[in-house]
Amino acid sequence: MRAVVIARAGGPEVLEERDVGEGLPPPGEGEVLVGVSAAGVNRADTVQRQGRYPAPPGASPYPGLECSGTILALGPNVPSRWAVGDQVNR
Repeated sequence: MRAVVIARAGGPEVLEERDVGEGLPPPGEGEVLVGVSAAGVNRADTVQRQGRYPAPPGASPYPGLECSGTILALGPNVPSRWAVGDQVNR
């Protein structure tokens, strides 16, 4: 999987595209794994990049709080309205 990572605190130049591997942990309780096809950057992402807003515990380390894509996997106790293959917009 390729992802944009924040290499260190700073301006846009600290964003790097990297291969982050295929060994992703399975989704946790009530979570889904989304194969992202598009992501947006909002103010929280920008402030996180600047090193002034750490990701909450357990949150993805990758920027892009707004995204759309396809559900690839379901964690335990995900509401039945969601299924693998569903399109999501967030």
